[in-house]
Amino acid sequence: MSVLTIRNDLSALELKGKVLRKHGSAILFEPSISQGSSSDFSEYSSRANILAKHSIMHIKPDDTVFLDGGEVSQCVASSLPPLTNLSIWTNNLMILDVLRKNRYAYPIQVTGSALSMEKQRFSLSNHQGLPNSLIINKAFICCSSYAGNTFFLSEDEDLATIEAVCRQAEKIYVILDSHFLDIQGKLPFPYKRYLAKIQEVLIDDGIGRYRASLLFSRQDPLIICGPDYTYRNVRKHQYRIGFLVNKDRNYFVQSVHNSLLEATSACKYVSLVIRECDGDYASAVQALNLLLQESVDLVIDYSLCMESLMYIGEKCLSHNIRLISVDYMAPGSIYFGADNACAGRIAGEQASHYINEHWNSSVDHLLVLGKFGYEPITKLRISSALEHLQKNVSRLPETIHTIEWGHPDINPTQALVKLLKQTPNEEPMLILAFNLRHLLASYELILQYRESTNTIIVGHNYTKQIEELMKIGHSPILGCVHYNPEAYGQNIMDLALRLLDGGTVQQRNYTTLTWIARKSNS
Repeated sequence: MSVLTIRNDLSALELKGKVLRKHGSAILFEPSISQGSSSDFSEYSSRANILAKHSIMHIKPDDTVFLDGGEVSQCVASSLPPLTNLSIWTNNLMILDVLRKNRYAYPIQVTGSALSMEKQRFSLSNHQGLPNSLIINKAFICCSSYAGNTFFLSEDEDLATIEAVCRQAEKIYVILDSHFLDIQGKLPFPYKRYLAKIQEVLIDDGIGRYRASLLFSRQDPLIICGPDYTYRNVRKHQYRIGFLVNKDRNYFVQSVHNSLLEATSACKYVSLVIRECDGDYASAVQALNLLLQESVDLVIDYSLCMESLMYIGEKCLSHNIRLISVDYMAPGSIYFGADNACAGRIAGEQASHYINEHWNSSVDHLLVLGKFGYEPITKLRISSALEHLQKNVSRLPETIHTIEWGHPDINPTQALVKLLKQTPNEEPMLILAFNLRHLLASYELILQYRESTNTIIVGHNYTKQIEELMKIGHSPILGCVHYNPEAYGQNIMDLALRLLDGGTVQQRNYTTLTWIARKSNS
């Protein structure tokens, strides 16, 4: 093999992001940052997947969570990215193994009474139980069966541990497989003792609403979960709200979804029907029509589908159903979401301040990381940021570089490597990033090819993962605009209840925008 062939092969591998070439040498490049869960969900049953996807919606960064050894808990563990920033407690070795394989980077604690793995008990000596100071925000308890208004645990479960966890849990989620209804178990779960803490009883759609009403007590907060829908069973509801939501499981969508579930659970007279869509016109329209068949009183549209906005607005108007649009505004709706021009301006202000203070008000290169075919919201944020930069920075580059994920003809990794290699390291570069996935896909390549003193990344859609990246070494991430998705649900529910009660609300309602900055490395 000739030297020229080797060089050509290395060049091709470098463009693919597989190797790094510096100073005449080449090394394998293996990113340490996961862009999401790499778990193979096919190893779990379809029912476990359905229940796990709904369970995950209740988990948010900084939570302390207990996962037992049930299949749904294992499925939840397998979906957690390494930088989720959760403190996890478990009494099961399978959970530990799943998290280890995923390179989970945050504290994992085991309960001090017993561990179980595939029906083999591993008792720990000198156990002291759970620390008295421990607060478990959310405990997920997988029951093995249900019969005669009694929930049963698996025979090899340690009841003392489960009871200790429930005593110190703020919120409990009971999970049940519909295949194991009317089956008498041997280890009853003391459900009624902890009823005040139980937020939901999650069951898959192997059971219909009518049968559920016969089998379960009225006081049970039953949630029936399907592949693309969820039904909150409230016997004597005053209002029925339909929630049309995008299936995307990114941090922001999940946080909004979770916050709405939390806000709804506090309204004992509201029944919530959730229909998920893929974010395209056909899927959004189909999901909306299914919601309308449920005789809902109000629709919350979080489909994130620009193409379907006209249809959704007109359809709700023709059915005399009130509509709240989230982030994308449909005709005739009440809007709740971001003030996108303001969000772009905040990013521009922060970048301008840094450039003027550290780079003598001059930037040589400007790069935008985003999705192919920027939709209007992203375009507005970009234009607003650039407008502020143009007014406040003395010199900006004439050309704006873009790296786009989903481009039909251009590989984003190859395009990024090529751009970074041809850009002189000493020339200042400003990078605008609009999506966590794109930032994670680019971050370590940027670190390898750029000096942090001459590079800043300004982010949108703050997440805990981005905050963790800002803490590592001399991070080029200057900071991130935070849209406060955790508060969306309560704000939306307040608007919904005012509308349903005949009150008046403003046409446009905005979330609180803040700037989360990295800590100074100086």
